[in-house]
Amino acid sequence: MADNYIKDVLKDVLRHTHDLGIFEMVKVKGSSEETGVETVDADKTVILKGTLNNPVVDFIDATVGLSSMGVLKGYIQYPGFEDENATVQVKTQDRNGETVPTEVEFISADGTDAHYRFMLADVINQQLKDIKFKGAEFDVTIEPTQKMLKDLTYFNSILGAYEANFSPKTEDGALVFNVGDGASNRTKIVVNNDVEGEINTDWNWPLDVVLRILRLGDNSTIDMSFNNQGLLQIKVDSGMGVYTYLLPARS
Repeated sequence: MADNYIKDVLKDVLRHTHDLGIFEMVKVKGSSEETGVETVDADKTVILKGTLNNPVVDFIDATVGLSSMGVLKGYIQYPGFEDENATVQVKTQDRNGETVPTEVEFISADGTDAHYRFMLADVINQQLKDIKFKGAEFDVTIEPTQKMLKDLTYFNSILGAYEANFSPKTEDGALVFNVGDGASNRTKIVVNNDVEGEINTDWNWPLDVVLRILRLGDNSTIDMSFNNQGLLQIKVDSGMGVYTYLLPARS
């Protein structure tokens, strides 16, 4: 792949992980068929499993970890490395008879260079165990709208300091998010007036975290799905990959 491709891949991965402000490290695992991205936050509030649309040649039959992701983002944003004459490439080393990716090398047209080191496979595998998810059935699925995002952001700015969670319910074919309860300040936000299926259980999810993920929709396609067993799935298609965020509910 061209240098620009690996840079675009790294930008896309960072946007859907580091930029959310909830993940400390990311595992990238490649084969000849696909390149996967996965992580989980420290509190296990959000699990991410993603797949890039095209296998990344640099990561075929390799596993690397991304930590100190602010460093990688800073390198990518440096104007000298954005120049068309700059080079960005994955460097490898021979370890125990295998050629493994060890770092990303950035070199500007005037010779300025920077190096971002990957976490090695055994280290990232110890820190982040493989995430197994066999899929789930969902009772309600919607495509979030800009109005929905604006309404949720507005009421979260008012109530977020007092009530961090929201509870989704269906009422007469509409999906509503309840923030607060009958004993406190509260609001009921209608997010979709015409949904199929029902949500009738008392599960809660962190509104601020969900909003961070939904804001990825500025440049992506998003589906949001709930089930009565207490799982929220937000699937983001960036055009370069599909990132699936799984949020187990809080009772």
